[in-house]
Amino acid sequence: MKKFCSGYDLTFAGGAAWLTALCLNMAIAQPAPPLVPPSLPLPAPAAAKSSAAPPVVKPSAASVPTSLAAPVTSSPPPAEAKILEVNNAAKVALVEGEVTIIAGKNQRRKVKIGDVLVEGESIVTGKDGELHLDMEDGGYIAIRPNTRMRIVKYQAKGDASDSALFGLLQGSFRSVTGWIGKFNREKYIVRTPNATIGIRGTDHEPLVIPAGSTEGEAGTYDKVNAGGSVIKTPQGRAEVAPNQAGFVPHGATGAPRLLKDVPTFFRATRNEKLLEGKHDAVQQRIASRREARKTEIKKRQDPGVSTKPAAPPDHATNKTANRDEAKQAKAVAQAAKLKAKQDADKLKAAQKAALEKDKQEKIAREKAEHANKAYAQHHQKL
Repeated sequence: MKKFCSGYDLTFAGGAAWLTALCLNMAIAQPAPPLVPPSLPLPAPAAAKSSAAPPVVKPSAASVPTSLAAPVTSSPPPAEAKILEVNNAAKVALVEGEVTIIAGKNQRRKVKIGDVLVEGESIVTGKDGELHLDMEDGGYIAIRPNTRMRIVKYQAKGDASDSALFGLLQGSFRSVTGWIGKFNREKYIVRTPNATIGIRGTDHEPLVIPAGSTEGEAGTYDKVNAGGSVIKTPQGRAEVAPNQAGFVPHGATGAPRLLKDVPTFFRATRNEKLLEGKHDAVQQRIASRREARKTEIKKRQDPGVSTKPAAPPDHATNKTANRDEAKQAKAVAQAAKLKAKQDADKLKAAQKAALEKDKQEKIAREKAEHANKAYAQHHQKL
């Protein structure tokens, strides 16, 4: 089985947990741990059978790792297991080609438009796969073909605790950040096997080329379309501005750097038109959506209704928000189309005026020539 994680430093920047989980979720081969910890001696070969009962040996706590040592006394199981809250992260806005969502213990599923993704789930796209997500904080992510990534952590409650942590193992996605990127920008992070990417209210495209690929030099890239980003490693950082790309090679000890030109492998997909005007549309509405989310959560936490079941997701609100976003994008596109038409009309009018001026000047010259000719003939007769 292809080892996508082979050679990566799983301890970089605290990335061991997300990277290992992503590799395991995708059934990517990892070195198996030893069956017996190195600190413990292997058991001696069994002795010859004896009628006497063998003595019972109780290992001391010092000779057994804490994580493996059995408790001295047993405790009854808890009466009720605590259910951990899992945050919704996004809703599917577009899905095409081969797209697989992986959760838990390699639980794989296909998705359709309107399905919800939660934190902790991994996303795998094939060579023709593309997945677009409406994020809970009002942002938008378009996941490219041949990509392996994970939504490690995600929370969008509209307060200072909001955060977004993505793990990118291979491939690329384009992210138009929502209110987390605007109000909690230090908590929006993209981790790759050899770098960490931060942002400031951004439309950017992180990309990872694994070792051995023929697509380009292996490493982490980030291209910025609007706003800005920063690529960081223990060796340094590189600030990336609009229409620029940063890079740190795989396995290198040097600091990240800006590239002279944006690499050609940053290619638009067949659905790139859906992202036109998306950054401006998102920025116009994230503040109001954030306040609406805070109000919604406050209502759910009202002591007067605390004994009632939790309210289901407000799909009507989401549909309205999506319609509003579509209207915003349509309005931006229509405004651009109108301006282009007005500019074309102005150019056409200017060209017509120039032609008319040339025509009048020609008529004036012809009249002058005719008058001069008539005057010359009259003078000759005299």
